[in-house]
Amino acid sequence: MSKVSLIRLSLSGFLVIAVLTQSANAIRTPVVLGGKSDIPNVQTNIEIQELGRYCVEQFNLMEESEQGNAASIANTAVLNPLNFSRVVSAQKQVVAGLEYDLRIEVTQPDGTSRMFDSIVFIQPWLHSKKLLGFTPVASPVY
Repeated sequence: MSKVSLIRLSLSGFLVIAVLTQSANAIRTPVVLGGKSDIPNVQTNIEIQELGRYCVEQFNLMEESEQGNAASIANTAVLNPLNFSRVVSAQKQVVAGLEYDLRIEVTQPDGTSRMFDSIVFIQPWLHSKKLLGFTPVASPVY
């Protein structure tokens, strides 16, 4: 056998081993395309905490707009907004962009804490971020 044939045979063997190793790893760790995945270390993840703050701000703006319309008609003052405290848990799902499901703790105008579940949809290539849902949690689980 020539030296070139041995090199080709060695490279072929290396490629076969690499493909088999990748296939074995794929079997051990299944990936669900489009499935939700938990985001670790939410408390220290600055990006997720800022996303939670964005959700509360957007909710306050929507409430202010709705209450502002009612207040101008009834000639009354607009209520105080919610204050962002922290994101408690988060999940991410890849759909025609990124959808984040966040559990957010807020401080209400009376000083008490309350949990809300929020959904925010981001399409980074369009520079688009939209709050899709912000609902109070009946019985919060931390």
